[in-house]
Parts: sequence; C-alpha cells; structure tokens
Amino acid sequence: MQKVYRAVGMTFLFLFAISATALAQGTQVSGTVTSATTGEKLWGVTVRVKGTQTQTVSDQQGKYALIVPANAVLTFAQIGFRGKEAPVNGATVDVALEQAPTMLQEVVVTGYTSQRRSDITGAVSSVNLDPTNQQSSASVLQRLDGRVPGVTINSSGSPASRSTVRIRGVSSFHDNDPLYIIDGTPVEDSYLNFLNPADIGQIQVLKDASSASIYGSRASNGVIIIETKKGRPGGRSATLDLRTGVATPTRGYDDFVMTDPLQYFQVIKRSYHNAGLGVPGDTRSLYGDTVNPSIPAFTYIDPSVAILTTDAYGRPLTVDPAGYSYPNALVMPGSPGTDWWKAVFGSGQFSDANLSLAGGGLDNSYNVSFNYLKQNGTAAFSLFERGGVRVNTAFNINKLTVGENISVSRESGYGGRGDDEGEDGIVGKNILMQPVVPIYDIGGHFASGKAAGLGNNTNPLKYASARQFDRNVNDRGIGNVFASFAIRPALSARSQFSFNLTQSQFTGFNPTTFENAEANATNGINQNDGRTTTWTFTNTLTYGRTFAARHNLNLLLGQEANSSSGRFMSGGISGLLNDNPADRYIDESLGQASTKTVSSSGYFDRLLSFFGKADYNYGERYYASVTVRRDGSSKFAPGHRWGTFPAFNVGWRLSRESFFPQEGLFSNVMLRFGYGVTGNQNIPGGRVVAKFGGGTGDTFYDIGGSGTSIQPGFRQIALGNANLQWEERGGPRPLRGCGRSRVPARPREFHGGCL
Repeated sequence: MQKVYRAVGMTFLFLFAISATALAQGTQVSGTVTSATTGEKLWGVTVRVKGTQTQTVSDQQGKYALIVPANAVLTFAQIGFRGKEAPVNGATVDVALEQAPTMLQEVVVTGYTSQRRSDITGAVSSVNLDPTNQQSSASVLQRLDGRVPGVTINSSGSPASRSTVRIRGVSSFHDNDPLYIIDGTPVEDSYLNFLNPADIGQIQVLKDASSASIYGSRASNGVIIIETKKGRPGGRSATLDLRTGVATPTRGYDDFVMTDPLQYFQVIKRSYHNAGLGVPGDTRSLYGDTVNPSIPAFTYIDPSVAILTTDAYGRPLTVDPAGYSYPNALVMPGSPGTDWWKAVFGSGQFSDANLSLAGGGLDNSYNVSFNYLKQNGTAAFSLFERGGVRVNTAFNINKLTVGENISVSRESGYGGRGDDEGEDGIVGKNILMQPVVPIYDIGGHFASGKAAGLGNNTNPLKYASARQFDRNVNDRGIGNVFASFAIRPALSARSQFSFNLTQSQFTGFNPTTFENAEANATNGINQNDGRTTTWTFTNTLTYGRTFAARHNLNLLLGQEANSSSGRFMSGGISGLLNDNPADRYIDESLGQASTKTVSSSGYFDRLLSFFGKADYNYGERYYASVTVRRDGSSKFAPGHRWGTFPAFNVGWRLSRESFFPQEGLFSNVMLRFGYGVTGNQNIPGGRVVAKFGGGTGDTFYDIGGSGTSIQPGFRQIALGNANLQWEERGGPRPLRGCGRSRVPARPREFHGGCL
C-alpha cells in the first residue's frame, strides 16, 4: 500500500577564555550581573568580548571576570532577558538585565536539525509551555489540548488512560497516531505517560506533508517533536517542585443518568405505549399499578426464602431474613433511587514531586531530574503511580561534542479503568443499571438486577471493587547517545544511537456474579507479559553558509536504520479454589487445570532510510526548501518495499518588501506554499503471508467424543497479501494488491497562510 499526504558527573571546571592578544596587552575586568526587575543575582549569563571569541559565564553570585583589551565592549546574554552591551570604562562593570517578554523559542528543532522560527515555511506549530506548567497531569499530551490549531486530543479522567491525538483529522483506515520524536529518538506509541511533563523544554508539531516528509514513511499522521530540558553553562541549580490537590469529575453522566425509579418507569411505559404494546408483567410486578406506580420493597427474593406479607398487588412487603444465604438464596431490597454515578465516582487525590539538578561550564552541561507521581482516580479503587529518572548531558572536546539523553521509568496502574464506555466498563455499567436496583443486598453483599426486567448487568461498584488488585506495570528505558564533530565551521557530522526498551505486565481478575440475571459462577485470572526492543542508528551531515551576505544555504544529508522486535505471552485459569489476591497464580493446584490457557505472539520489523534536505533564502525575503526521503520497509512484499517521499516549500516574506507598511498591524507576514508526499507502513508485520492459529473451543477437537482424546488444530486467522504495498491516498486510486476498493481520499496536500 502507498500513502500520499500532504552525566551526571558532578565535575566543576573553572575555565577562563583568554586570547593571546588579551594576555599580552589586556586588563582584567570584573563585575556582577543582576536582574533589573527583582535585583536577583543572575548566574549562567554569557559575558563575551564583542567581536572576539573571549567569553565567560557568571557564577551563582552573579560575578564574572575577564581579561580584555582596554577599549573592549562586553555583551551580556541570558535566556529570558534582553541582551545588553556595556563598554569597559574601568576595572568594574556591573550590569542589570531587563526581563524579556514571554515568547516562544527563536530556534526550534524540526526534522534532524534546528531552524530559526522566522525561516520555517512548512506548517509547523510551537507550543507555549508556560501556561501548561500550572496543570497537573500524568501525560504531557493532555497539556496540548486546545493549544495547537489542527490538533485534537481526547482523553478521560481515568489515571494513566490513553490520549488519542489526531493531527488534521483521520487519514488512514488502520493507524492514525502521529510519530513522536523525543530528543531525537523516534517513538511510535500513543501511550506517553512514561514522559514526565516537568522535563519538557519545547514541543513542535509538524502538521503537513511538506514539513513532515523528512521522516518519510512514519510521518503519515504528522510528527510531534519533544525536546526535554538541557543544562546550561554557569553555576549549579537545584529545583524542588511539590504539588498536591484533589481532582473531582464535573458535568459527568450524572447530568442525565436517572436516579428516580418512578421517572425511569415512565420512560419504560412510554416506550411500550409508543410501540402499541402493553406494559409487560415483570415490570408491573415491580411497580404495581401502572397508573400510580410505587417503589417495591424488594426487587428480588430467592424462591427458597419465605415471604411473610404482600401488598395489594401481590408484591412482597416482608420476608424471613433467616432464609437469606449468600450466594445460594439472595434477597435484594428495592431502592428509592440509587445514584450509580455517585456510587462509583468521586474525588481523587494526586501528589507530584519533581527534583532537578542542572548546570555546566563552557565545555559541559547537565540536567538530571527525578519524578514521582501518585494519582488516585475519580473512579473507585483506581490508582496510578509513576517514578522516573532522566539524565541529559553534553561535553565539548575541541571540535567534538558527545552526550546522552536517557530516561528510565516505571508506571503502575491499579484497578479497573473508569473511562470504558462499553457494557463491560464502569461508565457503561452506570448507564445500564436501573435506579431501583440497590447497591447492596440485605446481607451486605453487592446487589444487582437479578429479577426479570432489570437487565443483565453487573453492579459497577462490584466491578470496580473486584478489580482493585488488577495491576498493569510498564517499565521503560528510552534515550540516545550521540557524537557530533565540526569538520569545518560550516560543515559538521553527527551520529546518534537511539533505543526504546519496554517491558509490560498485567494481572487481572474476573469475579463470580451470583447476583446477576445471568450469573457467572466461575471466577478466573489472566496474566500477560510483553517486551519490545527498538533501536535507531542515525547519521547526518549538515552544511550551512551565507554567500555574498544575502544568499543563505543549509544542506542536510542523512541515513537511518531502524529495528523493532517484540514478544507477547498471555495465560489464564478459571475456577480458583481461593480468590485471595495473594493466591492468584496460574497453577493447576489453584484452579481447574483443564481451563488453563496460554498463547504468544511476536514481530520483527526493519526499516532503512536515506534522506536529504536543502533550505535556501535570499535576504530572508524569498525562501525555498526541498526534501527527499527514500524508505525501505520489511513489512511489504518483495519488489514493493521501497518508497520515495518528496516535498517542497516556497515562501515570500511580504513584511521585508518596501511596499509593506512598517507601522501597521502586522510586523511579520509570509506567504507560503508547500506540497509533500508521506507514506504509511503502520500495519502489523508479516501480513504478506496468511496467518494460522486457533485455541481451545475454536480448533481443538474431541475426536472420540469422550473428552479424553482432544487434538489441537488450526485455522486461518489473517489473510495474506503477496502484493502488499504502501498505502496510497490523495485523489482516489485503486489499491493495487488489495482488490478494487478505494481509500477515502483528500486532495494532495497544499497549504498556504501567514506566519
């Protein structure tokens, strides 16, 4: 198918940058750098002798010292403050820097390299993270909601739930998740809860094919580039951020879930009357008179329990409580109105702790962070915990720069998820459970709609309680090591090895439900274990130069190899002799041995890529950019594995023209046009050939009919396609090798607008 789209080493180095000329005839100058607004002493301020390479940085007390020529001019620069120049008129030069207005970064990371924001001609959006720092959430994706045009994010209030991200809508019939680039490491995963939001430095979203095509076959649904915080030259800093609070669901299903049984009866009654039918007998036996209904004293009484008195409609009023026995003889009272939403959902406390250590010198920088998050869900018996460590370092050795960006984390989720809206989820069970059904029976056990007419559903609080010991654990190690070498001032080479290692475990429990209309008398457990290994080796060569003061050219050439493999195993057993959480193991001695099951799966995929990009601008007025990438994927049939993905952009900065009003409403206006092609290989591997499998009750046969000669069998469970190719979209075209069906299409992507 083819698709068209638009360290921590705490070493303190005291370095003095002293030129040979300064040593010979310079004088020493020193001073203190402070904030003009608060008077705070600023560390890490770069102090440079203008026109030379002589520089230093201020220490934690804001002090600096340099040997400079007598007529030198010093420049002072610090992120977040306006730059300043000061002539050397004596041995002491003190300066106060004014704080700069909050703005997005001038230089941003876009596709294997960085660009000035003003030079970008593709559809690239940057996220202002300052407002999001006031939020507390497990996932950084939740903080992007509503902040990037063309990007929608759906998530629930359940802790550790998945966030669904769509960039410019749905574009594929199989997978619509974007590609994430975290410090240069590609991540094809929609679950980013392992990433601590407090570690994020900047985020860019590549929304169109002309800007994302540099990532080729993995950029079909857009690209989100995430850069974590790095260290900076200067003294050391330590930051501790502690937060706690309470989350409460608002405007939930309690807005429309009925809590009055008599109101609910009127809805049922109207539905039958509208169909020309009478109210059925089981409903009348609950509510009595259909004209003047009333709440029953009991919704269910086991036939073995003695009924002492009844009302005029034959409904039981009193019973002999001695006859009650769980689970054999149940008695459930009628409820005057159960609010199932409030029975399950309420407030949940969260705590978030972040500790970061940062600093560096002229030839090194480091940023180390520690995080612990504990978040109780707003649904009963749910909890999410995360702990992680991140280490980002860089070291300069003459023309060589080496470093790493590595993160290790563990996430643990407990209990059933509270965002499942289907019949088998807590939310779905809230909707289906009638208000006349009580939460507990007369013996204090969970009740449900066992009587006819109340539906076959499980008590949602029982569902949550039974799964409170379910646990989902994810361990992850992700990051990269890199080295770059400045061959010449305008030419540099960089190599990076990235890795993404995951291990996941899940244990779940299915309880008995004797209180249901269709009772389940057999409990069971299930467990699974998954492990994935992904590595990427990237090599790039970049060249940038300005000719004749107005011609600016930047070139990028690269090669990349990617490998992904994984294994998944699952098993289960039913009929547990003891459902104590400490005894929930898949063991023949703890359950019915004949019900034990096991299955496994895996994958092994490869991707090889070559790419190049050229960016040109004339006087920062006229812009042109060309990108070409060629990908080879092991997921497709031989002869169809390679795809080429070109893109180009042109731009015209109107605000640089003489006719543009300089004092008008707009200060920076660019017209842009772009076209690009990206591919999609987001399908399971191995689909070139048919897949066979099966399991007990599916393909295992009792040949003799006695139950003692069961033989395993198999069947085809997935179709193979010997002509499988890249997915294609952009003007409807038949899918070669996939029949004559057409993909829902949009035009090839063109974009225009102003920056």
